[in-house]
Amino acid sequence: MNVMLWSVVIAGLAVAGGVIAWNFIPRRQRLKRFENRPDLGFDEIYDDFFSNKGLPKELVHELWNEVCTTLDLPTGKLRPTDRFDQELAAPKGWEFDDDIVDLQLASKRRLKQNGTQADLSQIRTVADYVEFFCKLKSP
Repeated sequence: MNVMLWSVVIAGLAVAGGVIAWNFIPRRQRLKRFENRPDLGFDEIYDDFFSNKGLPKELVHELWNEVCTTLDLPTGKLRPTDRFDQELAAPKGWEFDDDIVDLQLASKRRLKQNGTQADLSQIRTVADYVEFFCKLKSP
């Protein structure tokens, strides 16, 4: 009986360790790409990159946070020039279960809410993402 109980405990710990590693390792590897970047506030990012394009600040903020939250990145480390297939890509070996898929699903939900169909393959950077959905909302 003790052997069976210990087998279950060890198996449970192994599964828990696997789940922790599955969630921690790719996130940590992605975050390492941004560790040396200065942490900018959203107002600075908006003023430097989006205000001159006449995009609504509230919507830019919402979209910016959507990218950061979905990819589990600090908002001040992200830049409009970050590319989804480079800086924001899944770490090697983790491509099959990447958070970028969740962002693609969020994009499709936004299109559906607007009753729009569009080719999202042209969205290569965070700026492309923000600008695309801001223009979709504007009259």
